[in-house]
Amino acid sequence: MVKVKVNKNRKPCCKVCSAPFKTHSQLAKHCLDADHEGNQCCEHCIRWFCSTEALSQHNEAKHGKLPAVVPSQNQVLTVSTPQPPQQFHFQDQNYKRLPLLDMGIIYDRLILKCHSSERLRKEGYVLGKETRENARQAAITKQTVMASYPSSLEPKRKAIALDCEMAGVVNGESEIISICAIDFFTGEVLINSLVKPLEPIIDWRTNIHGIRPATLAIAASQGQILYGWEAARQELLKHINTETAMVGQSLQQDLRRLRVSHEKIFDTAILTAEAVFGTGTPFGHRWSLQSLCGDLLKLSIRQGSDTHDAMEDAMAAREVALWCICYPDKLKQWAKRARKKHMAEKAKRAERRRNKRRNMYYSAPVLDDEDDEILRWEDVIEWEMWPKSPPSSD
Repeated sequence: MVKVKVNKNRKPCCKVCSAPFKTHSQLAKHCLDADHEGNQCCEHCIRWFCSTEALSQHNEAKHGKLPAVVPSQNQVLTVSTPQPPQQFHFQDQNYKRLPLLDMGIIYDRLILKCHSSERLRKEGYVLGKETRENARQAAITKQTVMASYPSSLEPKRKAIALDCEMAGVVNGESEIISICAIDFFTGEVLINSLVKPLEPIIDWRTNIHGIRPATLAIAASQGQILYGWEAARQELLKHINTETAMVGQSLQQDLRRLRVSHEKIFDTAILTAEAVFGTGTPFGHRWSLQSLCGDLLKLSIRQGSDTHDAMEDAMAAREVALWCICYPDKLKQWAKRARKKHMAEKAKRAERRRNKRRNMYYSAPVLDDEDDEILRWEDVIEWEMWPKSPPSSD
């Protein structure tokens, strides 16, 4: 009979996410916190069991049976059931408070997926003091600052989700009119405020974000407003340093209008486009936040209205980022389908253009008799006035 050697020094690991742990109690705590086979863990002993039956035997032997509850005549006996992770609601949507994996694993994957400086520059992010040909853009770049470096005296957030809404001001520029920042891991709302630009607004873009002049006026009268991009930036810098990962959907303009230069960026638009087209090739298409929520999460945002809301978009971008981090295999499957669909639509557009050119070519007028279409001298000059011979060259 062959004896199987058991490696007693083998570190315990989670069967769901394969995260290793030094002790079994750490594994059990992780399973309870992340709900990874949490129904196989004893909450009293912080211990993981190989099956729910083993846990039941343990509870009966170690902790005894729960006392019987005798209901009164007006009391209904209910059996408690495991509750799902706590969620919070915004515009009839559910957003997760607890990550799907261990926070440490999510943070490591988040940092690894932050984009390179080369990719960020290609996508229009301002990194450092860069010279711009456009004088107006150069002026914005000159006002751009970086977040502070990490300090134990001033701890900041490890990751935040950000979104801003814009309005048009003089000289064709855009300025921040609304800002929202939330903690990526806890969902805590750090900033959620309207912003009144210091320059006159000439294009409110109410059809995009729903903010009207009266909206700012009411907020200002109640003291619930930030004045100018500098005030908005100051609030943001209270929560971030250079090591903070900033998560969002197409944050180029948000950070540019805040005059903030940041290199640890997790852009859901870039990440999903790279999943479809690869990291070294130009993007043929970028998917909107609304389409990503529908395709990946089966989540409908902006219900009943097409207007954007900074808080809703920040929370939705967080959801998309969490999904991409926790389900890399599903992201690959979606990317494969999305690329196939994109190439099919691209082929259809090319075919329509060819058909249009072909129709234009064949629909050109065909002349049966050139004399009917070409203007000749005899059509405008009488025969008697027509020269009988060319003038002499002498």
